[in-house]
Amino acid sequence: MKILHIFSNWKWTGPAEHALNTAVMLKRAGHEVTFACAAPPAEAPESLAAAAIKAGIIPVTAFALNKHFNLSDNCSDVFRLRTFLKKGKFDLIHTHMTNDHLLAGFAARLIKGEIPIVRTCYDGTGIRRTLKNRLLLSAMTDGLITISDSTRRQIMSHYSVPAKRIWKVHVPVDLARFNPQAVENCRAQYRLSNDDIVGGIVARVQKHRRFGVLLEALAIVLREFPQLKFMIIGRGTHIEEIAIKPSMKMGIRPNLIFTGYKAEDFRETLACLNFKVFLVPGSDGACRAVREAMALGIPVIAANRGMLPEIVENNREGLIIEDRPENLADAIMTLVENPGIRQAMGQNALEKARGEFDLETQAKKIEQIYQEVKRH
Repeated sequence: MKILHIFSNWKWTGPAEHALNTAVMLKRAGHEVTFACAAPPAEAPESLAAAAIKAGIIPVTAFALNKHFNLSDNCSDVFRLRTFLKKGKFDLIHTHMTNDHLLAGFAARLIKGEIPIVRTCYDGTGIRRTLKNRLLLSAMTDGLITISDSTRRQIMSHYSVPAKRIWKVHVPVDLARFNPQAVENCRAQYRLSNDDIVGGIVARVQKHRRFGVLLEALAIVLREFPQLKFMIIGRGTHIEEIAIKPSMKMGIRPNLIFTGYKAEDFRETLACLNFKVFLVPGSDGACRAVREAMALGIPVIAANRGMLPEIVENNREGLIIEDRPENLADAIMTLVENPGIRQAMGQNALEKARGEFDLETQAKKIEQIYQEVKRH
Protein backbone atom coordinates (compact mmCIF):
# COMPACT_ATOMS: atom_id res chain seq x y z
CA MET A 1 0.00 0.00 0.00
CA LYS A 2 0.96 3.60 -0.47
CA ILE A 3 0.39 5.27 2.91
CA LEU A 4 0.61 8.86 4.13
CA HIS A 5 1.26 9.41 7.83
CA ILE A 6 0.57 12.99 8.87
CA PHE A 7 1.43 14.57 12.22
CA SER A 8 0.53 18.16 13.07
CA ASN A 9 3.43 19.09 15.32
CA TRP A 10 7.21 19.39 15.14
CA LYS A 11 7.98 18.36 18.72
CA TRP A 12 9.42 14.98 19.70
CA THR A 13 6.70 13.67 22.01
CA GLY A 14 5.34 10.28 23.05
CA PRO A 15 2.67 10.27 20.30
CA ALA A 16 5.24 11.53 17.78
CA GLU A 17 7.56 8.63 18.60
CA HIS A 18 4.74 6.12 18.23
CA ALA A 19 3.64 7.61 14.91
CA LEU A 20 7.18 7.51 13.53
CA ASN A 21 7.84 3.98 14.83
CA THR A 22 4.66 2.79 13.10
CA ALA A 23 5.71 4.41 9.83
CA VAL A 24 9.20 2.91 10.05
CA MET A 25 7.91 -0.60 10.74
CA LEU A 26 5.39 -0.39 7.87
CA LYS A 27 8.14 0.75 5.54
CA ARG A 28 10.25 -2.25 6.59
CA ALA A 29 7.25 -4.47 5.85
CA GLY A 30 7.38 -3.32 2.23
CA HIS A 31 4.81 -0.53 2.12
CA GLU A 32 5.51 2.81 0.45
CA VAL A 33 5.31 5.24 3.36
CA THR A 34 5.37 9.04 3.31
CA PHE A 35 5.66 10.88 6.62
CA ALA A 36 4.56 14.53 6.88
CA CYS A 37 5.08 16.73 9.94
CA ALA A 38 5.63 20.36 10.83
CA ALA A 39 9.05 21.90 10.23
CA PRO A 40 10.89 22.61 13.49
CA PRO A 41 12.23 26.05 14.41
CA ALA A 42 15.93 26.50 13.66
CA GLU A 43 16.91 26.52 17.34
CA ALA A 44 15.04 23.32 18.28
CA PRO A 45 17.42 20.88 20.08
CA GLU A 46 15.36 17.85 18.99
CA SER A 47 12.39 17.39 16.69
CA LEU A 48 10.18 14.83 15.00
CA ALA A 49 11.69 15.71 11.61
CA ALA A 50 15.22 15.08 12.89
CA ALA A 51 14.16 11.77 14.43
CA ALA A 52 12.54 10.74 11.14
CA ILE A 53 15.73 11.44 9.18
CA LYS A 54 17.74 9.45 11.75
CA ALA A 55 15.28 6.55 11.29
CA GLY A 56 15.75 6.59 7.52
CA ILE A 57 12.62 8.50 6.48
CA ILE A 58 12.90 11.90 4.80
CA PRO A 59 9.86 13.79 6.16
CA VAL A 60 7.66 16.12 4.17
CA THR A 61 7.75 19.49 5.99
CA ALA A 62 6.20 21.69 3.30
CA PHE A 63 2.90 22.17 5.17
CA ALA A 64 2.29 24.34 8.22
CA LEU A 65 0.71 21.47 10.17
CA ASN A 66 0.08 23.48 13.31
CA LYS A 67 -0.77 21.52 16.42
CA HIS A 68 -3.76 23.81 17.05
CA PHE A 69 -6.35 25.30 14.70
CA ASN A 70 -5.13 28.30 12.68
CA LEU A 71 -7.62 29.54 10.08
CA SER A 72 -5.13 30.92 7.56
CA ASP A 73 -2.63 28.05 7.77
CA ASN A 74 -5.35 25.43 7.87
CA CYS A 75 -7.08 26.71 4.74
CA SER A 76 -3.76 26.80 2.90
CA ASP A 77 -2.85 23.30 4.11
CA VAL A 78 -6.19 21.81 3.04
CA PHE A 79 -5.89 22.91 -0.57
CA ARG A 80 -2.17 22.11 -0.80
CA LEU A 81 -2.82 18.71 0.75
CA ARG A 82 -5.57 18.03 -1.79
CA THR A 83 -3.06 18.60 -4.60
CA PHE A 84 -0.44 16.50 -2.80
CA LEU A 85 -2.90 13.63 -2.32
CA LYS A 86 -4.04 13.68 -5.93
CA LYS A 87 -0.46 13.56 -7.22
CA GLY A 88 0.62 10.95 -4.69
CA LYS A 89 -2.24 8.52 -5.39
CA PHE A 90 -2.23 7.32 -1.79
CA ASP A 91 -4.20 4.25 -0.79
CA LEU A 92 -4.72 5.41 2.80
CA ILE A 93 -4.04 8.31 5.19
CA HIS A 94 -3.10 7.72 8.82
CA THR A 95 -3.64 10.76 11.06
CA HIS A 96 -2.45 11.15 14.64
CA MET A 97 -3.60 14.49 16.08
CA THR A 98 -6.85 16.43 16.03
CA ASN A 99 -5.69 19.14 13.64
CA ASP A 100 -4.01 16.86 11.10
CA HIS A 101 -7.14 14.70 11.19
CA LEU A 102 -9.22 17.78 10.33
CA LEU A 103 -6.88 18.88 7.53
CA ALA A 104 -6.59 15.43 5.96
CA GLY A 105 -10.32 14.89 6.32
CA PHE A 106 -11.25 18.00 4.37
CA ALA A 107 -8.49 17.47 1.76
CA ALA A 108 -9.43 13.82 1.16
CA ARG A 109 -13.13 14.62 0.85
CA LEU A 110 -12.35 17.16 -1.88
CA ILE A 111 -10.98 14.39 -4.11
CA LYS A 112 -13.07 12.09 -6.29
CA GLY A 113 -12.69 8.54 -5.09
CA GLU A 114 -12.16 9.40 -1.45
CA ILE A 115 -9.03 8.14 0.30
CA PRO A 116 -9.82 6.24 3.52
CA ILE A 117 -8.63 7.84 6.76
CA VAL A 118 -7.40 6.03 9.86
CA ARG A 119 -6.86 7.95 13.11
CA THR A 120 -4.90 6.94 16.19
CA CYS A 121 -6.26 8.45 19.41
CA TYR A 122 -3.57 8.79 22.09
CA ASP A 123 -5.89 9.68 24.98
CA GLY A 124 -5.82 6.97 27.63
CA THR A 125 -9.25 7.61 29.15
CA GLY A 126 -11.37 9.05 26.33
CA ILE A 127 -11.73 12.14 24.19
CA ARG A 128 -13.61 15.34 24.91
CA ARG A 129 -17.20 15.53 23.73
CA THR A 130 -16.97 18.43 21.27
CA LEU A 131 -18.63 19.28 17.97
CA LYS A 132 -15.25 19.08 16.23
CA ASN A 133 -14.63 15.54 17.49
CA ARG A 134 -18.17 14.55 16.55
CA LEU A 135 -17.58 15.86 13.01
CA LEU A 136 -14.23 14.11 12.70
CA LEU A 137 -15.46 10.74 13.94
CA SER A 138 -18.75 10.72 12.05
CA ALA A 139 -17.68 12.17 8.69
CA MET A 140 -13.89 11.89 8.40
CA THR A 141 -12.92 8.56 9.95
CA ASP A 142 -12.94 5.16 8.26
CA GLY A 143 -11.01 3.42 11.02
CA LEU A 144 -10.12 4.48 14.56
CA ILE A 145 -7.28 3.09 16.67
CA THR A 146 -7.24 3.65 20.44
CA ILE A 147 -4.52 2.83 22.94
CA SER A 148 -6.83 1.72 25.76
CA ASP A 149 -10.01 -0.27 26.26
CA SER A 150 -11.52 2.55 28.34
CA THR A 151 -11.11 5.03 25.46
CA ARG A 152 -12.57 2.52 23.01
CA ARG A 153 -15.64 2.06 25.23
CA GLN A 154 -16.04 5.81 25.77
CA ILE A 155 -15.91 6.58 22.05
CA MET A 156 -18.37 3.81 21.14
CA SER A 157 -20.74 5.04 23.85
CA HIS A 158 -20.56 8.81 23.40
CA TYR A 159 -19.96 9.02 19.66
CA SER A 160 -21.84 5.93 18.51
CA VAL A 161 -18.87 4.65 16.53
CA PRO A 162 -19.60 1.00 15.62
CA ALA A 163 -17.32 -1.66 17.08
CA LYS A 164 -16.27 -2.83 13.61
CA ARG A 165 -14.64 0.57 12.93
CA ILE A 166 -12.61 0.89 16.14
CA TRP A 167 -9.65 -1.15 17.38
CA LYS A 168 -7.45 -1.11 20.47
CA VAL A 169 -3.72 -1.45 19.74
CA HIS A 170 -1.01 -1.34 22.39
CA VAL A 171 1.54 1.46 22.22
CA PRO A 172 4.75 -0.51 21.66
CA VAL A 173 8.27 -0.13 23.03
CA ASP A 174 11.52 -0.75 21.18
CA LEU A 175 12.30 -3.98 23.01
CA ALA A 176 15.72 -4.27 21.39
CA ARG A 177 16.64 -0.89 22.85
CA PHE A 178 15.03 -1.54 26.25
CA ASN A 179 16.51 -4.99 26.72
CA PRO A 180 17.62 -5.70 30.31
CA GLN A 181 20.32 -8.06 29.06
CA ALA A 182 21.81 -5.37 26.81
CA VAL A 183 21.54 -2.33 29.12
CA GLU A 184 24.04 -1.77 31.92
CA ASN A 185 22.96 0.53 34.72
CA CYS A 186 25.07 3.56 35.56
CA ARG A 187 24.79 3.36 39.36
CA ALA A 188 28.47 4.21 39.82
CA GLN A 189 27.81 7.58 38.20
CA TYR A 190 25.42 8.37 41.05
CA ARG A 191 27.61 6.81 43.77
CA LEU A 192 25.24 3.92 44.20
CA SER A 193 26.26 0.32 44.83
CA ASN A 194 24.58 -2.73 43.37
CA ASP A 195 23.34 -3.56 46.88
CA ASP A 196 21.45 -0.29 47.29
CA ILE A 197 17.66 -0.39 46.93
CA VAL A 198 16.74 2.41 44.57
CA GLY A 199 13.31 3.68 43.60
CA GLY A 200 12.57 6.36 41.07
CA ILE A 201 10.12 8.41 39.09
CA VAL A 202 10.35 9.60 35.48
CA ALA A 203 8.30 12.76 35.04
CA ARG A 204 8.47 16.42 34.29
CA VAL A 205 8.57 18.13 37.67
CA GLN A 206 5.28 20.02 37.64
CA LYS A 207 2.75 20.80 40.34
CA HIS A 208 0.00 18.60 38.91
CA ARG A 209 2.30 15.53 38.89
CA ARG A 210 1.68 15.13 42.67
CA PHE A 211 5.25 15.45 43.89
CA GLY A 212 3.87 16.54 47.26
CA VAL A 213 2.30 13.10 47.70
CA LEU A 214 5.56 11.44 46.64
CA LEU A 215 7.73 13.42 49.08
CA GLU A 216 5.36 12.83 51.99
CA ALA A 217 5.35 9.10 51.24
CA LEU A 218 9.15 9.00 51.06
CA ALA A 219 9.39 10.80 54.39
CA ILE A 220 7.26 8.03 55.95
CA VAL A 221 9.33 5.26 54.34
CA LEU A 222 12.68 6.77 55.29
CA ARG A 223 11.78 6.71 58.96
CA GLU A 224 11.58 2.91 58.64
CA PHE A 225 14.18 2.33 55.93
CA PRO A 226 16.66 5.26 56.00
CA GLN A 227 19.05 3.69 53.45
CA LEU A 228 16.54 3.89 50.56
CA LYS A 229 17.66 6.05 47.63
CA PHE A 230 15.18 7.62 45.23
CA MET A 231 15.91 9.08 41.79
CA ILE A 232 13.86 11.91 40.28
CA ILE A 233 14.51 11.64 36.55
CA GLY A 234 13.22 14.76 34.83
CA ARG A 235 13.31 18.52 34.83
CA GLY A 236 10.95 21.40 35.45
CA THR A 237 11.13 25.16 35.69
CA HIS A 238 9.74 25.04 39.25
CA ILE A 239 11.77 22.08 40.50
CA GLU A 240 13.25 24.09 43.38
CA GLU A 241 9.81 25.10 44.64
CA ILE A 242 8.11 21.75 43.99
CA ALA A 243 10.74 19.20 45.02
CA ILE A 244 14.15 20.43 46.17
CA LYS A 245 13.19 22.95 48.88
CA PRO A 246 10.34 20.79 50.31
CA SER A 247 12.65 17.76 50.48
CA MET A 248 15.24 19.81 52.34
CA LYS A 249 12.60 21.02 54.79
CA MET A 250 11.47 17.41 55.38
CA GLY A 251 15.06 16.28 55.93
CA ILE A 252 14.97 13.72 53.09
CA ARG A 253 17.08 15.61 50.53
CA PRO A 254 20.21 13.43 51.11
CA ASN A 255 18.25 10.36 49.96
CA LEU A 256 17.09 11.96 46.71
CA ILE A 257 19.05 11.99 43.47
CA PHE A 258 17.96 14.65 40.98
CA THR A 259 19.31 13.46 37.64
CA GLY A 260 17.78 16.17 35.46
CA TYR A 261 16.56 15.42 31.95
CA LYS A 262 18.11 12.32 30.42
CA ALA A 263 18.49 11.62 26.71
CA GLU A 264 21.58 9.66 25.67
CA ASP A 265 21.88 7.67 28.91
CA PHE A 266 18.17 7.46 29.78
CA ARG A 267 18.07 3.65 29.52
CA GLU A 268 21.12 3.25 31.74
CA THR A 269 19.66 5.64 34.33
CA LEU A 270 16.27 3.88 34.26
CA ALA A 271 18.07 0.54 34.70
CA CYS A 272 19.38 1.78 38.07
CA LEU A 273 15.91 1.36 39.58
CA ASN A 274 14.63 -1.55 41.63
CA PHE A 275 11.10 -0.16 41.29
CA LYS A 276 9.40 2.76 39.60
CA VAL A 277 6.64 5.10 40.79
CA PHE A 278 4.17 6.74 38.40
CA LEU A 279 1.36 8.89 39.80
CA VAL A 280 -0.16 11.04 37.04
CA PRO A 281 -0.12 10.56 33.25
CA GLY A 282 1.38 13.62 31.59
CA SER A 283 0.95 14.88 28.04
CA ASP A 284 1.67 11.33 26.83
CA GLY A 285 -1.51 9.50 27.80
CA ALA A 286 0.10 6.21 26.79
CA CYS A 287 2.45 6.43 29.81
CA ARG A 288 5.48 5.46 27.74
CA ALA A 289 7.87 5.69 30.71
CA VAL A 290 5.89 2.94 32.48
CA ARG A 291 6.08 0.65 29.45
CA GLU A 292 9.83 1.24 29.10
CA ALA A 293 10.43 0.40 32.76
CA MET A 294 8.42 -2.81 32.38
CA ALA A 295 10.49 -3.73 29.32
CA LEU A 296 13.58 -3.52 31.56
CA GLY A 297 11.94 -5.83 34.11
CA ILE A 298 11.22 -3.09 36.65
CA PRO A 299 8.02 -3.38 38.74
CA VAL A 300 5.81 -0.28 38.87
CA ILE A 301 3.82 1.36 41.65
CA ALA A 302 1.12 3.26 39.79
CA ALA A 303 -1.81 5.42 40.79
CA ASN A 304 -5.33 4.33 39.96
CA ARG A 305 -5.54 7.03 37.29
CA GLY A 306 -5.96 7.15 33.54
CA MET A 307 -5.05 3.95 31.76
CA LEU A 308 -2.40 2.96 34.31
CA PRO A 309 -4.50 0.05 35.69
CA GLU A 310 -4.73 -1.30 32.13
CA ILE A 311 -0.94 -1.31 31.77
CA VAL A 312 0.02 -2.54 35.23
CA GLU A 313 -2.02 -5.39 36.69
CA ASN A 314 -2.24 -4.99 40.46
CA ASN A 315 -0.16 -7.53 42.41
CA ARG A 316 1.26 -8.94 39.19
CA GLU A 317 3.49 -6.40 37.37
CA GLY A 318 3.38 -3.97 40.25
CA LEU A 319 0.96 -2.30 42.64
CA ILE A 320 -2.01 -0.04 41.85
CA ILE A 321 -2.84 2.42 44.63
CA GLU A 322 -5.13 5.30 45.48
CA ASP A 323 -2.42 7.93 45.57
CA ARG A 324 -2.43 9.17 49.13
CA PRO A 325 0.93 9.43 50.94
CA GLU A 326 0.22 6.58 53.34
CA ASN A 327 -0.88 4.26 50.51
CA LEU A 328 2.20 5.05 48.45
CA ALA A 329 4.43 4.57 51.51
CA ASP A 330 2.89 1.14 52.18
CA ALA A 331 3.43 0.11 48.54
CA ILE A 332 7.06 1.26 48.58
CA MET A 333 7.71 -0.62 51.83
CA THR A 334 6.16 -3.76 50.36
CA LEU A 335 8.70 -3.75 47.53
CA VAL A 336 11.59 -2.62 49.72
CA GLU A 337 11.07 -5.32 52.35
CA ASN A 338 10.22 -8.18 49.99
CA PRO A 339 12.90 -8.76 47.35
CA GLY A 340 11.15 -11.94 46.21
CA ILE A 341 7.92 -10.07 45.45
CA ARG A 342 9.90 -7.30 43.78
CA GLN A 343 11.76 -9.73 41.54
CA ALA A 344 8.64 -11.72 40.65
CA MET A 345 6.74 -8.57 39.69
CA GLY A 346 9.73 -7.39 37.65
CA GLN A 347 9.77 -10.71 35.76
CA ASN A 348 6.03 -10.48 35.15
CA ALA A 349 6.46 -6.92 33.86
CA LEU A 350 9.19 -8.07 31.48
CA GLU A 351 7.05 -10.93 30.16
CA LYS A 352 4.09 -8.62 29.61
CA ALA A 353 6.23 -6.11 27.75
CA ARG A 354 7.62 -8.82 25.48
CA GLY A 355 4.17 -10.22 24.84
CA GLU A 356 2.20 -7.01 24.30
CA PHE A 357 4.58 -4.10 23.61
CA ASP A 358 6.55 -5.48 20.67
CA LEU A 359 6.94 -3.00 17.79
CA GLU A 360 6.69 -5.53 14.98
CA THR A 361 3.64 -7.25 16.48
CA GLN A 362 1.72 -4.01 16.89
CA ALA A 363 2.71 -2.80 13.41
CA LYS A 364 1.27 -6.01 11.94
CA LYS A 365 -2.00 -5.31 13.78
CA ILE A 366 -2.11 -1.84 12.24
CA GLU A 367 -1.38 -3.33 8.81
CA GLN A 368 -4.37 -5.67 9.29
CA ILE A 369 -6.54 -2.69 10.27
CA TYR A 370 -5.55 -0.93 7.05
CA GLN A 371 -6.60 -3.97 5.05
CA GLU A 372 -9.92 -4.17 6.87
CA VAL A 373 -10.60 -0.45 6.29
CA LYS A 374 -9.72 -0.79 2.60
CA ARG A 375 -12.18 -3.71 2.20
CA HIS A 376 -15.03 -1.58 3.53
